Amino acid sequence: MKVKVRAVIMIDGRLVVVRESRRGGHMHVSLPGGRVKDREALLDALRREVHEETGLDVEVGRLLYVCEVFSVGMQEVNLVFAADPVEPVDSDGLELVDLELGMAPELMPPILGEIAQDAANDWRQGTRWLGNVRVPTG
Repeated sequence: MKVKVRAVIMIDGRLVVVRESRRGGHMHVSLPGGRVKDREALLDALRREVHEETGLDVEVGRLLYVCEVFSVGMQEVNLVFAADPVEPVDSDGLELVDLELGMAPELMPPILGEIAQDAANDWRQGTRWLGNVRVPTG
């Protein structure tokens, strides 16, 4: 089982996402973050991964979601935290998704609907357990 940390970073009301290549070269869009290394603290891993993928230094906030992703031959636990840039951000060079337009790419983990709903409600919801958010196909 892999443990991954992800960040929900909002800039000017839009969600920061990154494009990644998975095994086999398939591109997908994900929340910034990634795998926690052995003996690495969760928040350190999140700050490291966000910086590697976006160039942003972030202050990590509260835990928003916990979810599992089961797929053929793999299982991940994703811990999704709120995060804010430490310094003002020039959004050029970042990929941003406007949650209000409803025209967002498929996101990994697939929790864009939850993020949009909670953002629209000013994040009043506490930490949420989402269970398995991806049902394997095939």
